[in-house]
Amino acid sequence: MTRDDDGAAHDGDAGVPGSLARVLGDVAAERAAQDAKWGMQTVPDGTGAEGAVAEADRARLETEEAARRGELTWRHILREEVLEAFAESEPEALRTELIQVAAVAVKWAQALDRRPEDTGKPPSGPGETVPKAVEEADAKTVAAAGEADAKTVGSPRPDAAGEAVGEPRPERFRAIVDVHVMLVRDGTVLLGKRAGTGYGDGRWHLPSGHLEPGESVVGAAVREAREEVGVTIRPEDLEFAHVMHRAPDRVGLFFVARKWTGEPYNAEPHKCAALAWRPLGQLPDDTIGYPAAAIARVLEKEPFALYGWTPER
Repeated sequence: MTRDDDGAAHDGDAGVPGSLARVLGDVAAERAAQDAKWGMQTVPDGTGAEGAVAEADRARLETEEAARRGELTWRHILREEVLEAFAESEPEALRTELIQVAAVAVKWAQALDRRPEDTGKPPSGPGETVPKAVEEADAKTVAAAGEADAKTVGSPRPDAAGEAVGEPRPERFRAIVDVHVMLVRDGTVLLGKRAGTGYGDGRWHLPSGHLEPGESVVGAAVREAREEVGVTIRPEDLEFAHVMHRAPDRVGLFFVARKWTGEPYNAEPHKCAALAWRPLGQLPDDTIGYPAAAIARVLEKEPFALYGWTPER
């Protein structure tokens, strides 16, 4: 089990000991029941139909838009994963997508298990307790939901007594934040060649990913390095180097690490075709544009840049 700088555990249990084992046990029991009823079924996949890729792309865009608006739901996430699986016809790629579908479904089930039965109240019967971490998470969720409701277009602002007054408040812009980790060794930086992700496949990129709800950017950088290249970085060994505002709604934070535990390896072969150390000043021509631009700014010690915007007049 590992922990981020904020103490959050990443053992699959989401702060509730035994949570993952419980859900996987339920899945195994359901599988056994299906086998008992239907046997081992051998039927065609039925995937890769015409238009399936476009449908998966639409689902991905809907998910990203919902996240931007602060309205992301489990339905968005699972639907995107399912449609991406439906778009695959090659068995190995299809299997990878199905594993991702199953993982999201398990995580959703865990989220359901963490919720108090009576909304807004933890269970209070004999022997029924909610771990402190779950209570805090639920409180944050309720608070965030209330804030989001107050910002929704068409929702009047409540006064101190809870009554609606004034004009509707316009929805605030929400940026998508991603973090990037530059592992630097002897004048070289570690890059990964993306594969099977639907974005930048076949091109080089830094270990990176989106900031998750309730996560600090430092915690996200530590997590992404661990998940993608298998190394452990202490938060104090991360040096903030650059922020890039990419049109129209992305903010990328770039961190440099020169110390870590473990030798980097390809920990996500379903998303990465290869890892390579490349000179900081001589990146491959097929490096994705914005990380290449950010690395150049880091070398120049420039803390901020715009990318993809029309020049201001």
